[in-house]
Amino acid sequence: MVISIQNPYDGQKPEDVARKFIDQRVFIGWPFLHEGKVVAVSDSMFKYEKMSVVPGQEGKVVSTPHAFQALHHWKSKAERIESVYSKRCGVLTGEVEVMLHVRPLKGLKREEDGAFVKDYEGLEKEVESAVQMSVVEVSSEDPRYVERAPPPIKEEFPEGSKVFFLGEHGYGVAAQVSATDEEKDTLSVILAFFPAERLESDRFKEIVNARKASRYFLSYRATDMVGISGRALGKITSSFMVLTSDEQKNNLGLSIKFEAKALKVIDYSRKEGRTWEYSEKAIQLIREYKAAFPEVFASLDGNGDAMARATDIFGRYDDPDAKVREVKAFLKSKGVRDLEPVSLFCDHLSKETVVEIEKVEDELTQGKSGGIRKAIVKGIPRRAVLKPTHAAYRLQNQHFALGDRVTMVKDSGGVPLSVKGVVIGLNAKSMDVIWDVPFISGVTLGDRCSQYRGSTVEFSSCLNLSNPQFVTSTNPKAPAPVRNNAPFNPKFGPHPIVQPAPGQQAASGFRPRPQSNGQPMKIMLNPNRGGRGGGAGWANGHSGRGGPAPQPSTSPIQPQNTQQPANVPAAGAPRGGPRGRGGPPFRGGRGFDRGRGAPRGDFRRGRGRGGFAPAQSS
Repeated sequence: MVISIQNPYDGQKPEDVARKFIDQRVFIGWPFLHEGKVVAVSDSMFKYEKMSVVPGQEGKVVSTPHAFQALHHWKSKAERIESVYSKRCGVLTGEVEVMLHVRPLKGLKREEDGAFVKDYEGLEKEVESAVQMSVVEVSSEDPRYVERAPPPIKEEFPEGSKVFFLGEHGYGVAAQVSATDEEKDTLSVILAFFPAERLESDRFKEIVNARKASRYFLSYRATDMVGISGRALGKITSSFMVLTSDEQKNNLGLSIKFEAKALKVIDYSRKEGRTWEYSEKAIQLIREYKAAFPEVFASLDGNGDAMARATDIFGRYDDPDAKVREVKAFLKSKGVRDLEPVSLFCDHLSKETVVEIEKVEDELTQGKSGGIRKAIVKGIPRRAVLKPTHAAYRLQNQHFALGDRVTMVKDSGGVPLSVKGVVIGLNAKSMDVIWDVPFISGVTLGDRCSQYRGSTVEFSSCLNLSNPQFVTSTNPKAPAPVRNNAPFNPKFGPHPIVQPAPGQQAASGFRPRPQSNGQPMKIMLNPNRGGRGGGAGWANGHSGRGGPAPQPSTSPIQPQNTQQPANVPAAGAPRGGPRGRGGPPFRGGRGFDRGRGAPRGDFRRGRGRGGFAPAQSS
C-alpha cells in the first residue's frame, strides 16, 4: 500500500505560510510525532523569519535570500525528505516546495513565579520538515509536557518544608518554612547558619590559587631538553614492557600519557590539539630516570615492534632480571605507580592539593560543634527560596570552577541534603566533589581523598556558594532577576575543528571561483612571446594566427639605448628565423643551419614556414 499526501498549502505564498506558522507549535516526524516550535520558513530561494523592530509589538515577516552554498543544501534536504518517505515509509509526499525550521521540545522549565512552561532546543538542534508533513493539532497530547500555572503558595511550600535561602545575605543557607500568606503570595522562613561560614570559600580559593603553576613544553622541546629522540620520549612516557627470563612482563615506562585511551596525568602531561605537552616535573623525572639507568633509554630507539627482553637491555650485567627489579623499585620510590591517570577531557586538582583541602575541611567541621544561630525572614517571594525538588529546573546553566564551595540541594541520591563540599574535578557532564563529612555511599575518587568522602554529582544538584548566580531580592515587588542563559559546557583537552554551518563558507580549503557576471574567462598569453601572426594576444582566438602585430608605443619618451643585437628578432617578426646561439645565419661551406626559416631548394630543408629574418639596422 502506498499513501499519497495532499498538500493543503499548495499554491499559497511562502510569506502567508510564514505568518501562520512562525512562533507556533507543530508536530513533526510523522508518523512518530514529536512537538516542536517553528522559528522560520524557507523555500528554494528565501528564508522567512519574523523580526520585531519595536519591542512589544508584533513582528513582521522578513525574507532573506539564501547564500550561494545554501541553495544546493536546501535542494538536497528537500530531495532527502521525499526519498526517505518514499523508500522507507511508502509515502508520496509530492514536491517539497516549502520547509519549516523547527526546534524540538526539550521539556518543561520552571519560571520564577512557579509556573511550568515548555522549553525548546537551541539553534544547534534545529531541524527542517516539509510543510505538508507537519501536523498542527493532535487529539491526545502527552500529559508530561502540559504547561501548568503557578500552584497556590500554601500547596507548593507547606509549613515545615525544607528549602534553601537565595537572598543576598545568607545565600545558600538551609531554611524551613514557618508561615505562608496567600493574599500577598509570600512566605516566612527560619534560617539556621554558622557565622563563620562566610569566610570558608576564601580559604579554599587561596589553596587552589596557591598551587605552583606548572610550565608545559611541547614534545619536540622536551626531547631537546632531555636529550633523547621523539620516539624514545613517546615510549618511555607511556608503557614500556620488558620480558624477563621467566617470560613475565614488566612495565618500565613512566605511564604518564595514554594516547589510545585518551588519558593524561595531572601536573605531568596534557594534550593540546594533536601534540602532547610535558610539565617541568615530568621532564625532571625523565632526567633522573635517564641518569640512573641509561641502558633503558639506549634501547628505546631499536627497530621492530617486538617486546624487549631484559638480556637485550642489561646484557652486560650478570643478572639482568635483578636489574629490572631495581628499575621497578626506583620508579616506585619516585611515586610513579601512584600516579592516577584521568581523561583528557577533564580538569582535576592534584592529589597533594586535595589532601590539603581535606585537612581544612576537617578543621572547619571540628570548629562547628556549637554556635549555630537562627534568624527569621518574613514576607519574601517564593522565588527567593529553592525547594530541593526544583533544583533540576532552576539550577540550569550554573557555572563552576575548581575550588568552588558548594552545598547539596537535591534530596535524592547518595549525598545527604545540605552537606557542603569543594569541587576538585570538572568533567563534561559532572563534577567531582570532596565533602566535609563522610557518608555511606562516598568513594575515594581514585585514591585522591579519604574513604567515604568523595562523589561525582551533576551540575544541577549543587548550589555554588563561591560564585552566587541565583541571588534574588527579598522584596516581593522587585522585578525578577535576569538569569544567565549561557549553558555551562566545560571543554578541556583536544577537540576537533568544528565544521562550518550549512550554507556558510569554510575558513580554509576549496572555495568556488567568484561569479564572472556572464562574461567568458580569457587567458592571456605571455606578451614577451609573439604569436604566430606576429602579435601577442588572447589564447582563445581574439588575436591568433595572422592577427595584427602590436602597435608601437606612442609615448614621447625615447629609450636611451635603442640598439638591438643582430641575433634577436624584431618585435612582430614571424616565427621561423634561423636557429642558432647568436652566430650568423650561415655556416661556411655547409649552407643554412637547421633553422625554422631555411628556404626550400639546394640547401638543407628547414623545419619552419617563414623565410629569412629581416635585416637589423645597426
